[in-house]
Amino acid sequence: ALLENEGTRKQNKIVALGEIGLDYHWQSYDNGRIPMNKELQAFFFDEQMKLAERLSLPVIIHDREAHGDCFDMILRYPEVTGVFHSYSGSAEMARELCRRGWYISFSGVLTFKNARKAIETAQSIPIDRIVLETDCPYMAPEPFRGKRNHPGYLYRMAEKLAEIRGMTVEEIRQITTENGKRLYGIK
Repeated sequence: ALLENEGTRKQNKIVALGEIGLDYHWQSYDNGRIPMNKELQAFFFDEQMKLAERLSLPVIIHDREAHGDCFDMILRYPEVTGVFHSYSGSAEMARELCRRGWYISFSGVLTFKNARKAIETAQSIPIDRIVLETDCPYMAPEPFRGKRNHPGYLYRMAEKLAEIRGMTVEEIRQITTENGKRLYGIK
């Protein structure tokens, strides 16, 4: 009921469906009581993509160790776009996602010393397709790694992206804020 009526969605500030997607890292859920099999995850992901398509809502994709299968799913729904959050796939896949109208989000991982793939991706995709996030409460940026993450650390991702792209932090803040507004349809 909350999603079905556009007025109710606006009143409740619902701007996207998420997180949805696939996570092949975890083998079970609820302290091992519920197995996490790929078929069940794919079924629910498919149903959520159908809902997003029907409601014309963007999606927030969770993709952990399931890059090919997540990409295959989004190919089945060309009318649905959104963001791959805390992106961990290849730069090539990110470029193709951006070409198809998707956004790529970077979290604290971008600041990690071993973040070669994230940095390569951040360098190679269009700046108008990048958003920044904290992915609270995990993956705090350097130098806060290992601590509880929170939105107050977002400036670290902006600093790192500015360094990577040869821009000022203010430019990055402005661009990524506008990107987020465009992604979620916020005026």
